[in-house]
Amino acid sequence: MFLNKFQSFIIVIAFLAINRVDIFSSEIKVRNINFDKRNVFDDKDKDHFFASKFLNFFHTTTQDFIIEDELLFSEGDFIDIDLLTETERNLRRTNLFTYANIEIDSVGDNLYDVFVVTKDRWSLYPAILFGSGGGVTNYGARVQEFNLFGTGTAVSVEALNRSENDIGWQGFASIEKQRILRTELTFYGALQANKYKTIQYLNLYKPYRTLETEFSYGLFGLNSFGDDFVFSNDGTYLLAPYNETRAQMFFSKSWRKTDRIFASGMVEYHQVKRPNEITRQVFDNSGKLLLMFSSVSQKFYLSEKVNYYHIDDMIVGGYGSATLGKIFSIGSNGEDRYYVAAQGEASYYNGTSYLFGQLTGASAFSQSTASYTYQEFLGLGFVKVTSGLVLAARFRQQTAWNWSAFRQLIIDNDIGLRGFEANKLSGENRIISNVEFRYFPDIPIWFVNFSGVAFWDIGTVWNQDKQLFDTKFYNAAGLGLRFHFTKSSSPSHTLRVDFAYNITDGKFGGIVFSSKQLFSAFGNHDFKLPEIFGSIIDLE
Repeated sequence: MFLNKFQSFIIVIAFLAINRVDIFSSEIKVRNINFDKRNVFDDKDKDHFFASKFLNFFHTTTQDFIIEDELLFSEGDFIDIDLLTETERNLRRTNLFTYANIEIDSVGDNLYDVFVVTKDRWSLYPAILFGSGGGVTNYGARVQEFNLFGTGTAVSVEALNRSENDIGWQGFASIEKQRILRTELTFYGALQANKYKTIQYLNLYKPYRTLETEFSYGLFGLNSFGDDFVFSNDGTYLLAPYNETRAQMFFSKSWRKTDRIFASGMVEYHQVKRPNEITRQVFDNSGKLLLMFSSVSQKFYLSEKVNYYHIDDMIVGGYGSATLGKIFSIGSNGEDRYYVAAQGEASYYNGTSYLFGQLTGASAFSQSTASYTYQEFLGLGFVKVTSGLVLAARFRQQTAWNWSAFRQLIIDNDIGLRGFEANKLSGENRIISNVEFRYFPDIPIWFVNFSGVAFWDIGTVWNQDKQLFDTKFYNAAGLGLRFHFTKSSSPSHTLRVDFAYNITDGKFGGIVFSSKQLFSAFGNHDFKLPEIFGSIIDLE
């Protein structure tokens, strides 16, 4: 009897011990944190070539404090593996590195040294700009530095001559600093000007940087003046003068680390002068008070050879939001409305196939009358046919009802209908769909890798007074090449060349030069600010 009880006691103790090991085996204690910072060009790189050391001279390796600010742990902390992988994602999100990995080395009982391994991306980009397609040619020069003196500061200066609508020379300058003065705040400022309009941006905000960040807040300001373009379908346009001032302030609170919940509020002041009444846009000269409740579920996967050769962080899960708001007139030219909106997203991934869907609906109300009703659907997806061969697709539909303000959506090369003239197809509603076979042979030459594309585009635009079935759909197909710069993880550092055939008109549609893939094959479930859905339109 005693032996049976003793055996039972030993079994219980062993069971508790085993479970205690399981509980604490997921946590490790950090002894030392070591940085292994690698420059852009390294002798061990497969794309190393004779000028590598010379080019490294023009790049300052990222400063230690920039990496330190992204670490979610310190020496002496007990941490779990999830915290290490989240730190890796945060380092990649800075866009300063082509490679970021955290390695651990056991030095005792549950005691580890941590090695933060980063490889800088090339950050200085002087460029001769040239773009062509749809009867439009652009040329100019740009200098971008994404990591000024290794401090994570991004600056850009550009001069571009645009033949589109005879715009001529256009200047652009911007500066962005994450964690300004080593705080949680991000600063962004920009100025764009041509002979038709001037736009000034200013943004200061604290983002949700980690899964445990509790608060986000910020200020945004815009000052813009000049002329907007109002297009007709024969290619002509009307110049509509305006002078606009916009200011926003937001605050958001989050709960929970997984399946996060957010409560967000946004206040906006919007003042604008438009002498031409037909170009009045939705809720001009109106203030906005929006309250949004949202939630997000996220699982993180690494993706490669879907959009680019470099590793992308792909989020799979879902997102949902509900918005309530009050629109109130500023002066005598504004509008008074109540506002409701909802948006839902979901995605699926099984290792080779991916699907993403987003559905949006919104409307304003005055008493029992609905106005400015808007609905949108976005679908994305891809299938990995074989290693390096991907079928990717995008579908986007935007529809408005009872929309009495000026509204203009365009389909052309920039939007995704390759081989058609710029700005000649416009309407109040739009459907655009793209299918691409992307082939990544992975045959780099020095610091450039290549991929090929076969594509098919289809789209249409129509006004509110027409039925969708009465509108004409436009088709294009073709082949393309992509030149990927292997020393950067930025999508903009891919040159896209497409040879488009205009199926609708039965003619060669021209050669399109641009940057980035036309679309990403997967979405991104993440926190979003409250907004007036459908208010963003195409003006040039």
